[in-house]
Amino acid sequence: MDDYNEPALRLQKTLLNLRRERDKLKGEGKYDEASALAVSIARIETTLAQLPAAFKPDTLQ
Repeated sequence: MDDYNEPALRLQKTLLNLRRERDKLKGEGKYDEASALAVSIARIETTLAQLPAAFKPDTLQ
């Protein structure tokens, strides 16, 4: 499982950055772009939630 920890941490950081970008876009009044980004984030989160437990590293939230 250690093989997955580093990529999982990178994925978490990427998702955090995407969420920050979405919030920034909302703050700038770019609601269409923020909405499109929110859809992409939701797809990623849904995919991760559907992974079998064996593929979910402990670091992945």
